[in-house]
Amino acid sequence: MPGDTTGQAAESALPQTLEVEPCPDAARTAAPTVWRFIVPVALAVLVAIVFVPALDATFVDWDDDDLLFYNTRYRTLSADSLRWMFTTSFAGHFQPLTWLSYSLDWVLWKHELFGYHLTSVVLHALTAVGLYFLARRLLTADSGDNSAIMSTPVVLSAGFAATLFAVHPLRAESVAWLAERRDVLGGLFYVLAVGCYLRYAGAAHGRRALESVSSGRYWYVAAVASCTLSLLAKASAVTLPLVLVILDVYPLRRWGRGRNRRSGAGRGTVIDKLPFFVLAVAAGWRAIIAQEEGGALYSFAQHHIWARLAQASYGLMFYLWKTLWPTNLGPIYEIPPRGVLFGPMLWISLVVLATIGFTAMRTRRRLPAIPAALAVYVVVLFPVLGFAQSGPQLVADRYSYLSCMGLAVLAGAGLLRLLQTEARRRNRNRRAILSLAAALVLAALARATYAQAGVWLSAGVLWAHGVRVSPNSAVAHTNYADALVRTDVLFTDAARHYHRALELNPFDPVALHHLADLFRRVGEIDDAIRYYLRALQVDPNRKEACFSLARLLTGTDRPQQAVEVLRDGATRHPEALDLVDYLAQLLSTHRDENVRNGEEAVKWATHVSRAHNDANPKSLLTLATAYAEAGRFDEAADTARRALELAERNGDDRLSSELQRRLTLFHQGRPYHFTE
Repeated sequence: MPGDTTGQAAESALPQTLEVEPCPDAARTAAPTVWRFIVPVALAVLVAIVFVPALDATFVDWDDDDLLFYNTRYRTLSADSLRWMFTTSFAGHFQPLTWLSYSLDWVLWKHELFGYHLTSVVLHALTAVGLYFLARRLLTADSGDNSAIMSTPVVLSAGFAATLFAVHPLRAESVAWLAERRDVLGGLFYVLAVGCYLRYAGAAHGRRALESVSSGRYWYVAAVASCTLSLLAKASAVTLPLVLVILDVYPLRRWGRGRNRRSGAGRGTVIDKLPFFVLAVAAGWRAIIAQEEGGALYSFAQHHIWARLAQASYGLMFYLWKTLWPTNLGPIYEIPPRGVLFGPMLWISLVVLATIGFTAMRTRRRLPAIPAALAVYVVVLFPVLGFAQSGPQLVADRYSYLSCMGLAVLAGAGLLRLLQTEARRRNRNRRAILSLAAALVLAALARATYAQAGVWLSAGVLWAHGVRVSPNSAVAHTNYADALVRTDVLFTDAARHYHRALELNPFDPVALHHLADLFRRVGEIDDAIRYYLRALQVDPNRKEACFSLARLLTGTDRPQQAVEVLRDGATRHPEALDLVDYLAQLLSTHRDENVRNGEEAVKWATHVSRAHNDANPKSLLTLATAYAEAGRFDEAADTARRALELAERNGDDRLSSELQRRLTLFHQGRPYHFTE
């Protein structure tokens, strides 16, 4: 399809919609319309208006704080930080391009979250505009009438499809939640990749062979490059090769028989997918590694195959239903107990899905776009249907970001068909009514999305809503309790929600840990210790709980138990330097000689100091004190002098004074114990 209008390279991987019937008033219908300029601008402006609430949002303490507040590695652009971005599995994701976008935000905005949210909204608007150009092409692809791509019915129908996608309440999570920047960034390049592929496929079958082949190569390279960038933002583009195969079948008709296959199609349709498949396999493998390293993947013992099949059935139904009726959307839909998972909702989903599938197959010759759209829907959703389960969620609004694009274009095709039918009948009133009805649908969705974006304003607002939508979710109750704790006044309400979470899931290590933290803050030490111990029994890898428990045990004169807890934590998490340093301090300075162990203290303190490249005066102080406890006073004095030089250079008078005091002891051949 060479020689199209400018801007049509930004088109996405979605199936061709319903068959478009030629309009008898072809000359007037196919004439370029001024709407082709108005619609994309209006679409971008509408997206900006609908997501205005997101611009005022703060952290919702749902991964975003760990990514952007506590983590600082993305805040510099150096060889070391770039190496980290392209190798890390932080938070269970491989997303170097997304890290680069955060890094750019830091350069522009520093701590101003408004700018970070603005970037996400702009990326979503660009994706929506790209989908608009894609929909124009798809709505005319099977008719072979390239001139109709700029006609008023096609432009308005494509605009309807793109707007339906862009301002649907299901999009709020991906756009308003900073942790899901990877959705909108990966989605933009996904759209570009498929748009470039469609241009390549059209150029490869153009009439002027030499020009078409030359043009096609550029579009093909651009498609592969865009696919790569999408995969570097989020692994969702692993589905792209199969989506391209579906597009080859319909609407491109590069595969098929007889008159259903267009000239020029052949084995090249297989060969040109190979780079996409190679990229998808590599990215899929890397994504699984990231999930395993993040500890998020569920084993089959935790979530067996039949539960995953039931989850997949429910998921396929959930996004269809919420697309039609987007109410009670929340941040978490937790996997329910087996009795619920295998209950009526499973059988209802199976019956509805079977009915939809049967109807689509019966109408595939007359309306081939319907099975094509549903095929894309299933393919794009497949990685998140639970077969490789990561996290406690049964479904998630964000999983609809790419998968529901096809449904939006299908709706646009339905509108176009109705408009063309009324055009043949020359019934302007009905066309006006159809246009008004479409506008009312979009207005209702925009209003709902505006409200849904406001749900993500803060942690308190989000999780108060989450508890209302998912009252039987332990995760929702725990997160709401966390938000209440941060207010510093609502401890009783917070405890109630923690206890409710533990009623729903007695083995929730997060709820146990955070309830222990709450008891510690209000001075209920025995209860705090009890819940810390329970949390570590459930999840021995909770290093923060380990550290907090050790400090409480030390404060209640149980240092031996504290050392045992710290040893286990340091062995499991040698990267937890604060925890390891505290262990070294106890082993070298505690007043009880049965607790102290100088040589072991040296081992742990050396580990911490080396992790700081022997350039941290506090870790050097711990190491010097450990040397003294081990009787190695010359090494203790040398190390303390180095620490003193660094502290004085940093202007840390308090630390310098402490180092002077200990250095005097080491010169006298005496270790330091904290009773002195």
